Amino acid sequence: MKEKWKLFLALGLMLFFLVGHTIGTLTRKNVTNEKTKQTILAMESTFVELPNGISHHTIDEFYQGMSFALDASILLVIGILMICIKDDNLTRSSKEQLLLFVIFWTTSISALSFIYIFPVPAITCLLASLLLFGQWYQTHFQKNYN
Repeated sequence: MKEKWKLFLALGLMLFFLVGHTIGTLTRKNVTNEKTKQTILAMESTFVELPNGISHHTIDEFYQGMSFALDASILLVIGILMICIKDDNLTRSSKEQLLLFVIFWTTSISALSFIYIFPVPAITCLLASLLLFGQWYQTHFQKNYN
């Protein structure tokens, strides 16, 4: 178990991200700023224009859907990390490939969060990515690693 502490910590960071993002998504309309309220109202009443015409979904519905899609992808990453932690029959090569996928995902989400969102999810994913890289490095270069 000692060799998997990085995976457990990364899993905890992803759970923190999931809970925080879900709460933020569900409470995003609880605002007091008048300009923010106007923006939300405009999002709720403006339909998305697609190449083949106007969608029957508003910008607000698209935003909500994309937020839930991110929640689903966080759940996927949590599932992959749980497989890496629990499955002792997982080959070294398979584990490395799964870790590389999750490292790519967490690094990408971290960069996007730094650019477009705010620091908490960015730092959470950056820390998870660094921990997972450490785990991948350990898995890849340690001879007696399971």
